[in-house]
Amino acid sequence: MQIPESAHLWALFIGGHGLHVIKRASLSAESHLSGTKTRIEWMRTNALGLVIRLFVNAAAFSYWLAHPAAATHAISSMGIAANFTLEPGHATAAMFGLSGDSLVDWAAAKVPFLQKEIPAIDPGTT
Repeated sequence: MQIPESAHLWALFIGGHGLHVIKRASLSAESHLSGTKTRIEWMRTNALGLVIRLFVNAAAFSYWLAHPAAATHAISSMGIAANFTLEPGHATAAMFGLSGDSLVDWAAAKVPFLQKEIPAIDPGTT
């Protein structure tokens, strides 16, 4: 039985995202500023925010899978002629998962309506 390529991409995305969450939880558990002392406690404390952020990341990942040239179109609409098309692959799917939550942080800080929709994760954790 052949596993579909999309299943590989989604597994790598979820794995990358999971690694990023574990990294944040570990940094929080080691921090003297954080109120959480273990990774599990941090994940319980931030569970709802983590689920919402995973949903946002997964929606963006899904859109990228369907439209790999989306960045090229968005940037060219601003008058910049450059090719930013990035075809989905194993490495890019894993990196999207690993870095997606950081991009959500950036977007939530820059886009006003996202500041109310995407919950911030405890600032003492990164």
